[in-house]
Amino acid sequence: MIFYLSGGMEYKTNLGVKWRTWITGELKEWGHGVVDPTQLEAPENNDERLQYKLGRLKREGRFDEIREIARHSMFRKDIFGIQMCDATIVFYDKAVQRGAGTISEAWESYREGKPVYVVTEFSLTELPSWLIGESVALFTSFEAFFTYIKDESRLLADLLSAREIRREVLMGLY
Repeated sequence: MIFYLSGGMEYKTNLGVKWRTWITGELKEWGHGVVDPTQLEAPENNDERLQYKLGRLKREGRFDEIREIARHSMFRKDIFGIQMCDATIVFYDKAVQRGAGTISEAWESYREGKPVYVVTEFSLTELPSWLIGESVALFTSFEAFFTYIKDESRLLADLLSAREIRREVLMGLY
């Protein structure tokens, strides 16, 4: 399978590259592929990453520019990344609670009929109900997630289940 790696960027040190790099290596050892949104984010001409530019524009109060960049670059990049994948891994932490992109990516994955796997260090009771509803499985550690995906038949069942749930719940809306 190919997994989209969703998690905090705007409020995460180094855009959350560390956990994404680690899990990319682990998943590749298992024969899976990944789409890492931090790698999709091409630097601007002055080598300023998009997220860093948005933060600078926010501090400068240039909200109209942020709106344009978010709509025409960031949203498209993330949606394209999700469409290239079979499933999404959401790493839900404090950085995610401060932003909105990860929650939007979970919805987009659900709307596309793709399994959403949530990994969190929080108690599961602290997860937003919408995120629980969008997910096919919840994990309190990456180790638990890896134990789950050892059974490849679960992944196939999750793919089929996510598509069926999408058809059942969203039929006619999209």
